[in-house]
Amino acid sequence: LKFCGSSPGDIVAMSDEPQGLSKNLVQPMESDSQVRFSVVGNELRKRWAFLCAAVQLFSMFVDAVLLTVIVPLSPQYKDRFGVSDAAIGLLFSSKAIVQVLTSPLTAKAVDRVGCRPVMLFAMLVLVVSTAVYAVSGDEFGIALAARAVQGIGSSGVLVGGQSAVTRLANGNEGSLLGIATLGAAAGVLLGPTVGGWLASPEIAGFGGVFWVLTVVIAVVAVMQVVFLYCVLPNEALMKLRNTGAGEEGERMGLRVVLRNRKVWLILLGVLAVNFNIAMLEPIIPVRAVHQFDIAASATGTLGLMWAAAPFGFVLFVAPAGILSDFVPKNLLMAFGPVVAAVGLILTAIASKASGGIPLFEIGLVLCGCGYAFVDAPSQAALTELLGEQGQSAGFAALDMTMQLGFIFGPLVGGAFGINQDGFWPLLIVVAGLLVVCSVALLGARTSGPTPPSDAV
Repeated sequence: LKFCGSSPGDIVAMSDEPQGLSKNLVQPMESDSQVRFSVVGNELRKRWAFLCAAVQLFSMFVDAVLLTVIVPLSPQYKDRFGVSDAAIGLLFSSKAIVQVLTSPLTAKAVDRVGCRPVMLFAMLVLVVSTAVYAVSGDEFGIALAARAVQGIGSSGVLVGGQSAVTRLANGNEGSLLGIATLGAAAGVLLGPTVGGWLASPEIAGFGGVFWVLTVVIAVVAVMQVVFLYCVLPNEALMKLRNTGAGEEGERMGLRVVLRNRKVWLILLGVLAVNFNIAMLEPIIPVRAVHQFDIAASATGTLGLMWAAAPFGFVLFVAPAGILSDFVPKNLLMAFGPVVAAVGLILTAIASKASGGIPLFEIGLVLCGCGYAFVDAPSQAALTELLGEQGQSAGFAALDMTMQLGFIFGPLVGGAFGINQDGFWPLLIVVAGLLVVCSVALLGARTSGPTPPSDAV
């Protein structure tokens, strides 16, 4: 103002003039206020995104507990239901199978009706199916149906919930997704321990475990309803509604997403680390019994030994997500399989050495760490790669890939790794495959939505 030789009064007097000095002076002031408003809006958006990630953390926690709570109960299933080992295996895998089949439909639902209805429906499915599981008694068919239906709810929790988090995010998708995924990691870690403790007759009993979980899930569902329908402002709600695409062709369906070469590379890394963790699950307790002379009845000790892998996941998943906002995501994802491969080699070495329990546990922690450095950054990478129109389909593809790892990992581990003669070669072969996946992930560099030229 001093440079122009004008006072504020002169500016007001000239404000009705369509041309001249007043327009040049007033316009920058309006732009500055818009910048300040934009900064405030961004800060509020980050705050609501963080709260959404916190709510999603609880949703993913209860979902992961449902996945793993039946692990310590498995010895009771055969006598309780009077079925074969194959039928028990089907009970364990039914949730993952249904989740693979329903994830693409969940992605379409998110695009059509928005995140909120999908998230609410998912929690209602988990509440009802868990209650049915609690009253199944010795009826195997009812328990199998309830377990399978849980896969529908789990698909909605991951695809709908993670889509909501990314839509509210503002440049910090990796950090928020890492926080939300921390809930899944904690659920995987605590599920077997909590399940085994609650299932004891003096606490809650076999059926009581699932009644307790029903109540917990219902509380999380109420918290989710309050946040999504009573707390979020309209500006944030607009981001959670459908993508705004008027025609089907404007949305990225699963087929379009899977035409992208980088998406396939990311999914390959996710499949590798999920397969690795799932492969170890059935064979680590057996090898611990034979190698370290731990009694098979010492389920608590065996559970704590296996808990080293989920502990590594819990410890590193949130930092991995935060780092993905600052470090190239493909480098973090490539780092994960290498760490997991080192963990497998240490575990294999420890299984052939007397008194190798500390090295055995360190190897399992590194396997969980490697899983974390692929899991959280891969979600952020898909979000950045596909943009808002392809996020839900990307999470559906991610969910399907994870479940495929959980389905085939135990089958391979049980078939080849139970005996000592097969355990060492299996771990070395899988470690080599993880290194190959690491090299492939270096080609999954992301820098915003990928143009069609990067499609397969």
